[in-house]
Amino acid sequence: MRGSEAWGKAMAMKLRHALPFSLLLACSSSSTPVTPTPDAGVTPDAGVDVKAAYAEAVLGATWTKLGAAPAAPKGGKLDDIFFTSALRGFAVNGPASSIHRTEDGGQTWKVVFSHPGTYFRAVLFTDDKHGFAGNLGAGLTGSIDDATVLYETKDGGDNWAPVTNITGATPKGICNLTAVDAQHIFGVGRANGPSHMLATSDGGASWTATDLTTDLSMLIDARFTSPTEGIIAGQSAGTPSVCTIMRTTDGGKTFSKVFASATPSSLCWKLSFPSDKVGYASIQDSVSGPATLAKTTDGGATWAEVPLPLAANPQSGFSAIGIGFITEDIGWIASESATKPSYRTVDGGKTWEADPALGPAINRFRFVDKKTAYAIGASVWKLDIDWKTP
Repeated sequence: MRGSEAWGKAMAMKLRHALPFSLLLACSSSSTPVTPTPDAGVTPDAGVDVKAAYAEAVLGATWTKLGAAPAAPKGGKLDDIFFTSALRGFAVNGPASSIHRTEDGGQTWKVVFSHPGTYFRAVLFTDDKHGFAGNLGAGLTGSIDDATVLYETKDGGDNWAPVTNITGATPKGICNLTAVDAQHIFGVGRANGPSHMLATSDGGASWTATDLTTDLSMLIDARFTSPTEGIIAGQSAGTPSVCTIMRTTDGGKTFSKVFASATPSSLCWKLSFPSDKVGYASIQDSVSGPATLAKTTDGGATWAEVPLPLAANPQSGFSAIGIGFITEDIGWIASESATKPSYRTVDGGKTWEADPALGPAINRFRFVDKKTAYAIGASVWKLDIDWKTP
């Protein structure tokens, strides 16, 4: 039996440990206790532990690289993907200065916008027609000379226009876009600084920028749960610079530090919240080790730095970028290195194993629903889970 198969079976058994003996027998039998459904998914029979059954369904699914999807040049990566429905989605290809659209769940893709000199880093839609794309911004490399940090479409991606209605300290670049609803949208950036936040309360008719360079040398990701409450993640300003998460309860007028990594020269990269209370943050640590990640169980008010036990070399650093959890317990994490595997967990991050089918350098995970997931990095991968919610 291969190592990944043994690990998957061990995790499934661990999830079932608390089941009554009669149900344990049912789960362990050769006849899987599920009922076929018309959509080709499966739903557990009454009395079966849904969490364990779903974990088995996820472990039984395989990430597939989408052959027609956009791909980054060798050594590069694509940074973001967003779906407005099960079939329609958008991917940004920064190295190619292009935005791509699919209408068939990733089977085929079309370039809908190309703008040389722009490094598209983030994409977000508030409905099927209205969307935004963030640009990493001029000055980081010689090939990126577009100073426009945000683009907008109102026709489903057919046409894009620069966003110019920004007041305040204009940001140099955008790494993440997040929305509470169609009216309240936030953007943050950038990698390598400086750090700013964009906010709109009128669906993009006007934007206000806030300078956060005093607190953060880099600002990478954000999550807002209301127009006033949210968290941002990046790297602290000053010395030593470490992975830092900050929280606001007044819409970004003020922020308080809620997490600082104990690892020197670390950087918070991505946030993932599978529920209102439980969330995770990836921590880049390519030097000292051992690898860690951050976890919250109270919606981001407090965080704990927990070990990231990687079987290959648990004491080495791990320059984590993408992290995504489809439930509070089941998730993936990836390194920016093209030579290191991506890892998965089914027990809330207590144990991890390499996912043999998922490519490296994943920057963003997106979950359309409990049956469909996407991962974007060197290319685009899709996970189809054979499942129907009871």
